[in-house]
Amino acid sequence: MQRPLVISHTRPDCDAYGSLIALRSILRALGRDPQILAFNPIPRTYSFLERFEFIPVWGRDAGSDALAGTDGVIITDTCSYSQLEPLAEWLTSTTAPKVAVDHHATRDVPVDAAVIDDGAAAACLLIHEWAKLMEWPVDDDAARALFLGIATDTGWFCHSNTDARAFAAVAELTARGIRPNEYHVMVLQSDTAARVRLLGEALHSLELFCQERLAVMTLDAATFQRIDARTSETENVINEPLRIRSVIVSVLLIEQPDGPVRVSFRSKAPIEGYVSADVDVSAIAARFGGGGHRRASGARIEGTLADVRRRVVERVSEELED
Repeated sequence: MQRPLVISHTRPDCDAYGSLIALRSILRALGRDPQILAFNPIPRTYSFLERFEFIPVWGRDAGSDALAGTDGVIITDTCSYSQLEPLAEWLTSTTAPKVAVDHHATRDVPVDAAVIDDGAAAACLLIHEWAKLMEWPVDDDAARALFLGIATDTGWFCHSNTDARAFAAVAELTARGIRPNEYHVMVLQSDTAARVRLLGEALHSLELFCQERLAVMTLDAATFQRIDARTSETENVINEPLRIRSVIVSVLLIEQPDGPVRVSFRSKAPIEGYVSADVDVSAIAARFGGGGHRRASGARIEGTLADVRRRVVERVSEELED
């Protein structure tokens, strides 16, 4: 590939953005002419990403003309058509070779080559290891982007996916002068007032089920409008109920004004004396047409907010009661 198109999933997180930024830098250093595209504008909670080179957005900064000279596609941090919807039809019709770099278990996009490991903590970890194996140059921008992807996808090294591989990669990246505390402030201590109010609204809606092992929060469209918040500002809200010792599964339902209800699932890993059940939320999400990781997954479900909530609570309750 001389002019590959590099894309990631809709509603990109730091691992997706980091993958795009890092691959653009690495491919350029290899003499390629990559075109990266995001499917959504950078949310205001990620304003720190403006420190990097501009990231074009499909439909705003680039259209079908951007696909004309493409001689290959690199898909990172997903391999699912449902998360590539803006280009899903084009991806099924193009004869350009496709490469996937992904760490999710849910995949349905046929590719010609893949760097896939659902045991990896982040797509950025896979890119770091791939570049190291191939002895590809990684400049400072790529290193910072890779660090951000790994740090955020491991919950700043607290999630159950944090392992020796992640720590080894981060040790190598921080040795280049990266200051983790600065990125922690930029990512987790630079919220808008609306985002903090949104967290309060979500916690106010909190209900517990199944002997307080299931936590459910609901945010309707009117709430976003009333406090001037955006759906992109809900990231990590779902993790808050996991502070409760008895809670094993946390669910967040978000009503969207012109689409299906967005449902996020999180679960704790088993810990003797603390967490007794081992709930694979990717299997639950799959029952609703979604997917993701064993501990973090999501789905978009058609129906009213009340109906979707009822169905989700019933399904997760069945899992917890087995």
